[in-house]
Amino acid sequence: MDATAQTASEQRNTIRVKRFTVGLTIGFIIGINALFLLVLWGSGLDLDRIFADRDFFDPGHDVCLRLAWYNPVGEKEPVRLCQEWINLGDPSGKVYRNQQDMVLVKGTDGKVYAKEGAGDGRLVGLVVFIVALVAGGMWLQRHLIARYRSRLAASSEKTP
Repeated sequence: MDATAQTASEQRNTIRVKRFTVGLTIGFIIGINALFLLVLWGSGLDLDRIFADRDFFDPGHDVCLRLAWYNPVGEKEPVRLCQEWINLGDPSGKVYRNQQDMVLVKGTDGKVYAKEGAGDGRLVGLVVFIVALVAGGMWLQRHLIARYRSRLAASSEKTP
């Protein structure tokens, strides 16, 4: 009879641990996602701008509206390039502009090329934060489950 009572107690503890694990997982999913969205909002990152396809002026498909002078890196003389244009393939008629973080360099062939800016590092910081958040959440979940199991085992040993 002692063995059946112990088996029933172990089964109850197993069910309690499963319920605790499910509740903890749901709580972490909601809490971690809320924290992630709060940090993303607080960082001020514009993900649409970061992950958008960069559009550069193409004289075969675009009509230039405004020219501007740009200084390529390492060059003394400025060059005149299109600053605003309309893409003839875009039916919305949106006016495209060069990005503020665009860096111009003059190639060995004498042509001017546009490079995207290095950015401010907030995206890298956000990725590091996400990795730390997930790793910390996994560690905390395992720690809390192990602690709950040990407390259940200690309480079941105390009861006769």
